[in-house]
Amino acid sequence: MEFFPYPEFKPQQLPVMEFVSDVVENEDIGLVEAYCGFGKTISTLAPVFDQGKKVILLSPTHTARNAGIAEALRINKVNGKKLMVADLRSKSLMCDKFDQENFSYEACWRSRKFDDCEFFKATKTGKETSRKAKNAVNAIKSLVFKTPESLFAEKNMQKEPEFFQEAQKVCREFGLCFYEVMKKIVQEADVVVLDYYWGFTEIFAFLRNLINPKDFVLLVDEADLLIDRLYNQLHAKLSLRGLMLLVSQTKRILKYEKDQDEGKETLSKENVEFLEEFADYTAEILRAFPAMEALAPERIINYYVKGFQRSSQAVGLEGTMKFEDIIEHLEEIIGLIDESNNSEKARTRPHSFLKKLAQTRDSKQHLTFITDEKKEIFIKPFEINTETLGSGLTTLETLKQFHSAVLFSATIGDENLFMEEFGLDKKKTDVFKLSCMPHENLVLIIDTELDSTFKKRMVNAPKYAKKVELLLEEDPSLLVSCCNQFETDQMISTIPQMESAQDSENLEEEKSYAMNIRTKHARSTNKASKVRNCMVVGLPLPDYSDFYFKERKRYLEEKYGRKHAGKLINRKAVDLAVQLMGRITRDLKNPKVLILADKRYRQDYFLHNFYFEILPEYFRPYVKLVRNNRELKDCLQGFWETV
Repeated sequence: MEFFPYPEFKPQQLPVMEFVSDVVENEDIGLVEAYCGFGKTISTLAPVFDQGKKVILLSPTHTARNAGIAEALRINKVNGKKLMVADLRSKSLMCDKFDQENFSYEACWRSRKFDDCEFFKATKTGKETSRKAKNAVNAIKSLVFKTPESLFAEKNMQKEPEFFQEAQKVCREFGLCFYEVMKKIVQEADVVVLDYYWGFTEIFAFLRNLINPKDFVLLVDEADLLIDRLYNQLHAKLSLRGLMLLVSQTKRILKYEKDQDEGKETLSKENVEFLEEFADYTAEILRAFPAMEALAPERIINYYVKGFQRSSQAVGLEGTMKFEDIIEHLEEIIGLIDESNNSEKARTRPHSFLKKLAQTRDSKQHLTFITDEKKEIFIKPFEINTETLGSGLTTLETLKQFHSAVLFSATIGDENLFMEEFGLDKKKTDVFKLSCMPHENLVLIIDTELDSTFKKRMVNAPKYAKKVELLLEEDPSLLVSCCNQFETDQMISTIPQMESAQDSENLEEEKSYAMNIRTKHARSTNKASKVRNCMVVGLPLPDYSDFYFKERKRYLEEKYGRKHAGKLINRKAVDLAVQLMGRITRDLKNPKVLILADKRYRQDYFLHNFYFEILPEYFRPYVKLVRNNRELKDCLQGFWETV
C-alpha cells in the first residue's frame, strides 16, 4: 500500500502485484494478461517501487505512456512520495528550433555543430549542463514533487496527465532545448517512459549512456504489439533514392572543401566516383532482377563483384575487388563523411546493407527481394526469436540487460506461441493470466452462421448487413467493426443511419457507427465507452496476398509443418477484436453486448478451435453461441430483459 494510490484493490489486482513482486525479486521475466481497465500499469509499477527499483516503461502510444506518468504522479500526491518522471520522445516533437515539417536530424546536427541553435547553446556549456538548464530541471521537479495535480488537465487527477506539455512550457520559458533537458531528467528519474524503439533498436546504446539498465525493471505495455513492431523494423534496406542523395552529399562536400583549402579534402574525387559506380550497379540490379520474387543473396553479391571487376579491367588493371573490399571501402567513405567539418552525417549507409547481405548469404531464415516499385532491395527475417537486433543483442538478451522484465497486455493469446516467436525461454518465463473478469452485465455472443473468408466475402456481405439491421431494430447504440476499409465503407453506404466512427471525437450513446478494426481508433481510444452493443464482422486475419507473408508462410510450413505454422502466423488474429471489445467493457457495471460474427471464432476448418482457445480466458464465462439470426435475436432480447 506504500506505493498504491487507491483506497482499495480491484478484484485479482493483489495476486498480480504479488506475481510481479516475485518476478522482480527473482530477477526473472514475466508475462501478464489482464482485461482492459484492470489497472495493469499500477499493478506493475507499485511492486517495482516497493523493492527499491526504478522503471523503464516501453509503450507504442502516447496514451499508454501517459498512464505510467499518471500513476507515478498519483503516488506522489496520495502517498507523499517523490518519484521523478521522464517522458523522452522524438527530437522532432521536442524541437523549438525547427517546426516538424522542416525538422531533420541532419539539420539539428548541423545547427548544433556550428553553434547555430540558441536553445542548445543555452542548455549546454561545453559538455556540461548549464546553470539555466539545471534551474529548469529543478522547476520541473518542483511541479512533480510538490503539486503533481497541476500536471493533469483541469487539475483533475482522473484525467490525462500533461507532464510532457508542462515540462515543455518550462523549457520554453527558459529558452532551452527541451530534448537535452529531458535527457538530464531521464538520468535522475524513477519512471522513464519511452517508445519501443529505445529498447529494441540501435539507439539502445544511447539509452545505456544515460542510465544503468540494471537499476531498472523493464515494463513493456501492450506487449502483443511488440512482435509486430520488431518484424516491421528488423530489415535491411538499400534504396536507390538514398544512394543518389549520398552521392550528391559527397559531391557537395568535395566542392566545398576544394573551395576552402585546396589539397586538404576529406573526400577525394575517387571516393565520389566509387559511390557513383556502386549506385549504377544498384540501379542495374533493380532493373535486371525481378520484383517481388525471392532472390538469392549470392546473385546480388556476384553482380557487384563482377561490376567492379569489369570497371578495373576497362582501365587496364588486373585482378578483382572482393566483396569484403567493397564493404570496407563504402564503410571508409561513410566514416569520412561523418568526420567532415562541413557536413551532417551520412544520410544512408549502404555498407550496413551489404554486411547483412553477407551474413544472410546462406540463411533460409531471411528473404531478399526487390519491391514492386523497383527502387529498393529488402532483407527481412521470417523469425525474430534468434535475430540480432540493431543493438547487437537478441530480443531475450535485451530483456536480460535490465534487472528484470514484465511484459503485459490485455491479450497474450497462446503464451507458448508468444514465447516461441519472441525468443523467450519457456522454462524461465513466469506467466500470469486472469481467468475471469468481474463484469456485472456482459454477454459475448459468437455467431456461427457465416464466415468472412475471401471466397464468401461478397456473397455474405448482404447477410452481414441484415444482421446489423436486426441489431438496430433492438437498440440504436451499436458499433460495427469490419476487417478493412472497403467493407466499412460498404456497411455505411448500405445502412443509412450508420456513421463513420473515425469521423467522431466521441461516439454518442444513441447512435450507430462503423469502423475499420485495423485503424488506431479500434485500439488506442476509449471513445466507444458509451456504446452498448458492439459487433465484429469477420476474423481480422493477416493479409494472405502479401508477398512477404506468403514467403514467410512457406518457410514456417517447411520448418514446423502446416498446422503449427498456421498457428504461428495467425497467433494475433483475435487480438484486434479483443482490444476493441476491451475498450467498450472498461466500465464493469454498465451492460454490454459483444458479438463476434464469424464461425471461425468457434471452429475453423483447418485450425479447429484454435481461435476460440486464444480468446482471453477472462471472456470465457460470458460466451454464448448462436447459429442464426433468430437465435441471435432471442439471445439479445433475453439479455436486455434481465439486466
